[in-house]
This record gives sequence, C-alpha cells and structure tokens, in this order.
Amino acid sequence: MEVGVIDSGIMENHKYLTQAIKKQHSQSYVHSDSSTADSVKGGGHGTKVAGAILYPNGLANLTTPYQLPCFIRNIRVLDSNNSLIHNYPAELMIKISNNNSDCKIFNLSICSNAPHKTGHMSSWAAIIDKLSYEKDLLFLISAGNISTFDIKHFLNQGATYPQYLEEKYCRLANPSQSIFSLSVGSININNYEDVNWTSIGGIGEVSPFSRIGTGIWGGIKPDVVEHGGGFIISKNGNNQIREHESTSPELIRSTLHGGSALGRDSVGTSFTTPKVSYIAAMLKQLYPDEDNNLIRAFIAQGARLPNEHFRNPSKTSIRYFGYGLPSLERVTKNSEHRITFYNTGKLKAEEGHLYSLSIPEEIRGQGDEYDILIEITLAFSTKVRRTRQKTKSYLATWLDWSTSKIGESFEEFKEYALKEIEESKTDYDKDARKVFDTFKWMINDRSDHGSVQGISRTNSSLQKDWTIMKSYELPNELNIAVRGHKGWDKNKSEVPYALTVSIEILGSDIPIYESIKIENEVEIEV
Repeated sequence: MEVGVIDSGIMENHKYLTQAIKKQHSQSYVHSDSSTADSVKGGGHGTKVAGAILYPNGLANLTTPYQLPCFIRNIRVLDSNNSLIHNYPAELMIKISNNNSDCKIFNLSICSNAPHKTGHMSSWAAIIDKLSYEKDLLFLISAGNISTFDIKHFLNQGATYPQYLEEKYCRLANPSQSIFSLSVGSININNYEDVNWTSIGGIGEVSPFSRIGTGIWGGIKPDVVEHGGGFIISKNGNNQIREHESTSPELIRSTLHGGSALGRDSVGTSFTTPKVSYIAAMLKQLYPDEDNNLIRAFIAQGARLPNEHFRNPSKTSIRYFGYGLPSLERVTKNSEHRITFYNTGKLKAEEGHLYSLSIPEEIRGQGDEYDILIEITLAFSTKVRRTRQKTKSYLATWLDWSTSKIGESFEEFKEYALKEIEESKTDYDKDARKVFDTFKWMINDRSDHGSVQGISRTNSSLQKDWTIMKSYELPNELNIAVRGHKGWDKNKSEVPYALTVSIEILGSDIPIYESIKIENEVEIEV
C-alpha cells in the first residue's frame, strides 16, 4: 500500500527512500512547476516527512534487515519556500483524492499559520470530512506550530511555559480541527541543560511549539501526540530560543542543497504526524478489508497519556495530548496481561447495537487488589453540513456509547438502553438503576460527569474513555450500547462505526488473556 504525502515534494533518489517510491505515481500541483523534487532549503520538508513514515524511530536502532512498512506517494503542493500558494486548498483536496483513488491514507503535515476559527467549520476541513466519509479516506494532519518569535513574545510579556499555550492564538491550526481526521500534536523527546541553555519542558511534556485543543465546538483534539522534539532557551534572561540536536528527532534530509543525509536539526508537529501515519499504514495492512474508522479507533485505543496524566487526567491533559501517545504494539499484540476486542458495524438514527463481555470469576475473585484498566473507543463517520455550528448538527447522524452499571445484568441494561434510544422516557423506571454503582470513566459523556471536568467525549467522532478499578470491584459482565441519534439527515442513512474494548491488568504479572478469551464469544444484538 501507499501513503500519500501531500507536501513539498520528496528527494526520490535518496538512498533511504528510493525503494519506497513508485516514481510513476509522483505528482506536482504547484502551478508552472511540474517537478516533484523537494526544493526546500535546510534538508527539505516532504523528504523529512516521508522518512519519518518509513523510519518513525530513526535509523539508529533498526533491525537488520529492515522491512519498509509501506510505499510513499509523492504529492507535491508546496513551493520551494515551503508555502502553499494554491488559493483554494479545499478544491486541491478534491483534485488530489480524485487523482489518487487507490490511496486511502494521506499525510498532511501542512496547515495554516494561524489558529482555526471557532464558528463554522472551514471549507478546507469540511471537505476533508466529506472525503473521509464518502471515499473512506484517512487524513492525518499536523496540529500546527507556534514560532520561536511568538513564544519569545509570550515569555517577554510575562507568560510562562506551558501556560502561554492557553492563549487563543495557540489553538489548533486549520484544517486540523477536521472531525474525521486524526490531528497530531507533539511532546518533548529529551531533556537538555548546560551552563548557558536549558530545554523548555521535560521528557513527555507538551512541546513548547505544539498547538493545543480543544477542537472546534469542544471536540477532543489533538487526537494523539508523538515525539516531535523541543526547544532550548538561554539562561541569561534574554529568552533566546532555538533548536538543539539533543532535543530534536533524527530525520532523513534532502541533500539537494548540501548537508548530510540524516540530521537532528528540525522539530515540529510536521514530524509527529508521519509517525502516526506509520501506525495507520501498518494497521491498514493488517485489516485491509475494514474501513478507516477501525484504524482511527485502534490508534486511539493504543494511546496513553504521558506521565501522571494517565491516572489523573485533567482538561489540560486532554487539550495538550488528546488521548496520548499511540502504541502499535498495544493494539496488535495481545499479551498475557492485555486483551482487545473489536467489531465494526453500521447504524441508523434511533437504532442501537448491544454488546456483552463476560469477566471470569478468577479475575474478579483475586485475593489481592490488582488494578484493572478498561478502555473503550468508538469511531464513526457520516455526512456533514458545513453551515451548521455545533458538532451534533454538523453531522447527519451522530453516535455515542454507554455501558451498564456495575452489577446490572444484560437484560436490565438492554431494557434501559433500548428505551433511551427510542426516547420513550416514561416507559421505564430510571430510579431502578440507582441501586447500581457506575463506572468512573475519566472523560464521560457529559462535561460535568467524568474525572476530566469541562470536556465530553460525545462532542467528537472519535470517543475514547478509560477507567482503572480494583479487580474485586469488577462486575461479572460489561455491557455496552452503541446508539444512533438524529442529526440533520431525515433519511436516516446508515453510519459506519468501529468499537474496540480492552482489558489490562496494570503492574502485575497475573495472566488474564486466556481466561477472558475462553469466557467470551462477543455477540451483537440489534
């Protein structure tokens, strides 16, 4: 498979890239310049992006022989100054998708230099959403960068890191607010300090240049983050800011204007996005017959917030990191301590699908207090209407998920869930459910219900949540409802979705995989 790199072109004869590029597929959309070479000075831009897809962890620790994860399709749209001079980027996206109908994943490490507007979805982002649904495409988009000039301005005005990221100017750049794309932010890769300089922020903390969420209408954005490097700052009080090789990722460089074939001289969300594109490409090859909702769901399912944010997330955690740092291994390699289930389906408004997952007694009955992590992710796509100004009216139909309470049987939960879907509020006794305890979800379906206050997962088309509970608190079954709700579409078109569920034991060698696998034969009920 090929990942389309919509960028400044690529140095196609580069020794680390040439085997991954089918030159007959390369294209240029730069007016009056048919070249697909990467002419950007300083080692190129598209070349570095392509290299980060093929070698997401650099070349230092490659296994021998190394197998390239995918092919790269060179789609040049930026000029030699690394600028998008096309006046109508939405039209450009349509043209690119029409000319590359066999390409299902696109890396878009380009965005505007300004934050997205918060009223209507931009035409650029709305077209990306439209194409994502109609053609089952996955766009991975950089969250955008704040320049060293702007960071210095904030610091000189008395702001501190990372508090200056709360400024309106620092929110996500257009079109990374797109609802069905995956937008990618950045975290620091390393610490650095000498007599005169020190890194801004520590390992795993938000990069000082990374634009943050939330997304438009309170949606969870960026979706995930990766290691994009950081800046160092002078200790002399003048707030001099620059890059340093110790805080920069290793990237492939174009040698068109001289310099080395590898380097640590660039940072940015441009280079975090391709690392997630690598994961998307690997997942697409593992699940070639599934639509891209499953790819999105798996990427979020394997993500984890850094440092203390995982167990104690806040609204700030989600705004900085989205769902966290993704892991291909967590969603493709079940271990003795972790098991993941998934299913895909289609729903109409006022319909629901019910799932039940049994939890074996030997896990629930452990004498010791083991920490059990439960993660659930739902991803869906549908038709959109740009003129609307809220997530649930922008979407033709919207989905969400809910779970049974602790100790509530499948039949009890089924009655509640179906009546909720039908909105027949008077046909069942809501008070009957109050005898059961609820799962303590970190985000939850209302902004005032979860541990994270001020954010609701239902404002997004990618809805992940997680809870950590003691093994003896586990119910004997976990019941889940995926529900369809009316948007603007009166025809009630079917909405494709993917649901993933993981159970993991934290900080213990107790095996759980086999017992959960044997206990379950996950079935669906409409």
